[in-house]
Amino acid sequence: MRLRLLANLVTILACATAGFAAAPIELELATERGVQITAPQEWLQLLAGIGIENVRIRGGRPGDEPTVANRGTDERPIYQIFGIITSRDQLRLTGGTFSRADRGRLKDYFDRLTADGAEALTAPRGMFGLTEKEIAAVFADLAQPIDFETRGQPLRAVMTQLRSKFASKLLLDAESERTLRHARPVADELKGVSAGTGLAMMLRTNGLTLRPEKSRGEPVAYRVEAAGSAASKATGERAPPKGWSVAAATTERAGRTNDKQIKHWPIGWEPHDTPGTAAPSLFQTLNAEIDGYTLAETLAAIGPRIKIPMYLDHASLAAHDIDPAKIQVRLPRTRTSYKRVIDRALSQARLGSQVRIDEAGNAFVWIMR
Repeated sequence: MRLRLLANLVTILACATAGFAAAPIELELATERGVQITAPQEWLQLLAGIGIENVRIRGGRPGDEPTVANRGTDERPIYQIFGIITSRDQLRLTGGTFSRADRGRLKDYFDRLTADGAEALTAPRGMFGLTEKEIAAVFADLAQPIDFETRGQPLRAVMTQLRSKFASKLLLDAESERTLRHARPVADELKGVSAGTGLAMMLRTNGLTLRPEKSRGEPVAYRVEAAGSAASKATGERAPPKGWSVAAATTERAGRTNDKQIKHWPIGWEPHDTPGTAAPSLFQTLNAEIDGYTLAETLAAIGPRIKIPMYLDHASLAAHDIDPAKIQVRLPRTRTSYKRVIDRALSQARLGSQVRIDEAGNAFVWIMR
């Protein structure tokens, strides 16, 4: 009886293993005119050596072009690939050309296909190495508003609430977990700000960053990690135009080197329109005079008038030992705009400001060193 149970267990495990086997690949190759007579056999041996054994080779025909298709289902794909052995003894496939010295690259090609599908071979990649479809989903996820109060709340508690809203997992390494245990309570009220900008802002205060990542065979996740030197400026990237289509915007952005060099999710984005269009209340004129007030008091008085939030880069201020509550500001009586009043007050603390927008297109003022 025990032997029978063990035999049944082995059968069950074998079936389970088969269920998780790589998707089958059917490869058909055409040979161009001028291919060496031994080349097809040599390519067959190379492909068998990396696990591709279902291969047919035929002579080339006019109009032959590499293709890749799934003739199975999304759950049980069967990949049908057509490629060409060229007269230069190269293997030309959809999304790549390989010599016989490229054994590792070729294996990686088929591994990417079976792990993430045909799109992994052909789709252009932009920010964070993600495809258009992936970055569109990330933007939609991170554009959700923070719908609860944050000021004074433990950062971990805020992140737990946000985690429940996200379609993608929020991943923390051991160092990030240790940082969260000692994190200061959230200093700003971020209710109404989009989740991506708000979370990036809160993490930066504690020396952490947010980065979407895609591991092979896994869905996109949000990685929280310690900030490197690239995080010191927390610059904003240019946002898509008003009424933007994420997909269209990503296509246009995908080839930009600047986007590919983004290391972490930015704290807001540069508005596509002028700052005056994004935040018109900032550029209303007024008669202004400041005397006997601190920078903190000045900003608190202006905030309700401009009707858009202002946020301090707490990490940068702490690094430069700048306390807005201790800095006196003075502005002689003049007629100017709210933006100019803010900038002249900030300059007395060696600070500056930028108009940025969050993922949902809401404007805010970012104050930094």
